[in-house]
Amino acid sequence: MHDFSKPPHVTSPEETAKKRRLPVYILIIVGLFLLALVVYMVADHSKTPKEEAAFQHETIPQVI
Repeated sequence: MHDFSKPPHVTSPEETAKKRRLPVYILIIVGLFLLALVVYMVADHSKTPKEEAAFQHETIPQVI
């Protein structure tokens, strides 16, 4: 078990700052992913009807 009454193992302020910096990087990466997802969704829905009609009637070649 962990004894919470003892001080943490991290003693130097540099190590504490380094441990706090990791969630910031994770938040930036997740934010960029969500931004890319939103851009992809907006770009996907902005097709003209003529372009959509061109792709609706594609036939899949059947292998004999």
